[in-house]
Amino acid sequence: MPFRYQWKDASKRVICYIAEGDWNWKDYHHAACASAFTLSGVAHPVDCLIDLRCSARRTLPAGLAAHARSFGKKLQACLTGRAVVIGMPKEGIDSLPLDDANTLSTRDGAVRFVANEAELEQALSAWAVDAPG
Repeated sequence: MPFRYQWKDASKRVICYIAEGDWNWKDYHHAACASAFTLSGVAHPVDCLIDLRCSARRTLPAGLAAHARSFGKKLQACLTGRAVVIGMPKEGIDSLPLDDANTLSTRDGAVRFVANEAELEQALSAWAVDAPG
């Protein structure tokens, strides 16, 4: 499967969407929709992690600006609207209207783009402190 999803850890506060091999936006959206069943029984806030580090693609599929705004979309009540992306190629990041914190505002929240594991953990830790409940 080009995209799979799993919980980041046993706390179930972060759901991960992981690209593997060659993929397209349809593959990502299929995984996001399929994860709704996993998310349906969760009562606490859940952030999203989009992990592109295992992607085999040399370039991103067309339509990054539109699809990046769907990362973290509130498809279930427990989703916060926040997503963090790791492994995004530099040319993809450079094509987006990000603020100084490498964050893209969306209708449902925000998508933050990070360069490494340390930045990823920093973003998720900050959000965990801000999370209600």
